[in-house]
Amino acid sequence: MFFQSPTFLYIFLPLTLALYYGLFRRAKLRDLWLFSASLFFYAWGEPQFVFALMVSLLVNYTAARRIHANRQRTLWLVLAIVFDLGLLIAFKYLGFFGSLLGVRVPHLHLPLAISFVTFQAISYLVDVYRRTVPAESNLLSYGLYAFLFPHLIAGPIVRYADLADQLKTREHTLDRFSDGVRRFLLGLTKKLILADTFAITADAAFRLPPGELSASAAWLGAVCYSLQIYFDFSGYSDMAIGLGRLFGFEFAENFRHPYAAASVTDFWRRWHISLSSWFRDYVYIPLGGNRSGACRTYFNLLIVFALCGFWHGANWTFLAWGLYHGVWLVLERLGWSHLLDAVPLLLRHLLTLVIVLVGWVLFRSESFAQAGSYLADMVSSGGVYTASDFLTPRLQMMLPIGLIACLPVVLWMRDWWSVIRHRLHPRIAAVIEVAVLPAEFAVFAAMMLAGETWVAGGSYAAFIYFRF
Repeated sequence: MFFQSPTFLYIFLPLTLALYYGLFRRAKLRDLWLFSASLFFYAWGEPQFVFALMVSLLVNYTAARRIHANRQRTLWLVLAIVFDLGLLIAFKYLGFFGSLLGVRVPHLHLPLAISFVTFQAISYLVDVYRRTVPAESNLLSYGLYAFLFPHLIAGPIVRYADLADQLKTREHTLDRFSDGVRRFLLGLTKKLILADTFAITADAAFRLPPGELSASAAWLGAVCYSLQIYFDFSGYSDMAIGLGRLFGFEFAENFRHPYAAASVTDFWRRWHISLSSWFRDYVYIPLGGNRSGACRTYFNLLIVFALCGFWHGANWTFLAWGLYHGVWLVLERLGWSHLLDAVPLLLRHLLTLVIVLVGWVLFRSESFAQAGSYLADMVSSGGVYTASDFLTPRLQMMLPIGLIACLPVVLWMRDWWSVIRHRLHPRIAAVIEVAVLPAEFAVFAAMMLAGETWVAGGSYAAFIYFRF
C-alpha cells in the first residue's frame, strides 16, 4: 500500500485515525489497534511475508530479553544477528553470490522493508547488549516499535532509544496533529508533483542506447534523476514523520538539504541520516573508527561505504557507488577538503554537486557499461537528442521549483526575518506575521489540490527505496 494511493489516503488512514482517537481511549488498546493496522498495511502488499515478519519479531524480542538477563548474552546476540542477516542475505543477495560461484539459485521475491527491518532489529539488539537501552519487556510495545507502519517500508531507520518513552507515554495534541498533516502534505507534494515529474525525464534519458544523448540531454537526465531520488526519498521521510506525529510519535529527521553541502563529508551528514548514522555507530566505530591511525581510518571508511552501497542492492554498480563515495571521503581527509577551503563557497557547492551527480549516474545504471556510456555522453559533442527534446511544459515549470526547493530557502527566510523583525516596530512586525498566515494556508491548499489531482488521475509511481 503506497502512502500516495487512494486506498491509503481515503480509506486506510482515515479509518485508522478514527478508531485510534474515537473508539480506543486506553493506551494499550490504541497500541494494539495501531500494531494491527501496521500488520494489515504490510499484508496488503506482501501477505506471504507476514509470517516471516512475526517470526523475526519473536526471535529478536526473545534474544534481547536473554541478552538483558545476562543469559549467554554474547551467544544470543550473535545468533540473533546471524538470523537477521541470514534472512536478508537469503532474499536479497543469494542470487548475486550464487552467480559469483557459478551456482544457479532460484529467484526469490524481495520482501518489502526487509533491509530497514533488519537494520532496525540489529540496532536494537546491539544497544541492549551495550546496555544503552533496556530490553523491552512488553511484546506489543516491541512489535509497535519494529513494525509501526509510517516507517515500516522505507524508513527512516528508527532507534529504539528514540521511541522507548513514546511507546509508554506519548502526547497527543492538536498542534502536533496539525504539524503532522502539514508535514505529510509536504512529502506528498514532493513525491507526486516533483519526484514523479523528474522521473519521466530521467527514465527516458537512461533508457536510450549509448551515443543517442547529447551532452546537454545527458546532463539534464542526470540532474533530473538527482532531483527525483532526493524528492522521492525525502518526500517519503516527510510523510513518515508526518504520519508519526498524527499518532503522537516523533521521528528524527532523515534529510537536511543534502544538495546544499559543501563537501562529500557534509553531504553524508545530510543525506539519509538514519542510514549513515547507523553505519557510523554499528560498523565504523566497532571497526575502530578514526582511533587507530590514518591508514586504518581510510580502510574503515572504504569498508563502511562499500557495505552502504551493497545495502542498496545486489549489483556491482551499487557497490561501486558506495566505494566511489568512500574514496572521496578518504581524499577529503588526505587534503582535498583543504583545497576546497581555498575556493569560494559557491564553487565548493558546485564541485560537490558534480561529484554527487556523477555518483548518481553510477547508482541509477544497471551495469558498468551503461554507466560508462552515459558518462561518456555527458562529455560528448554528438548525440541525436538534445535537452530541448526533453523539456516538456511540465518539466520547464517544475525544474526551477525543484532546484530551489532542494535548498534551505525556508531556513534562509526565517533567519532573514529574525534579523529584520527586530528593526521594525513591534506592531508592524505583528501585522506582517499575521499577513503571512493566509499565504501559508494558500500554499498548503494548493498542495492539497495538486496532490488530489495527481492521485485522482492515478499518475503516481512506487517509491525508489521500496526496492531496497
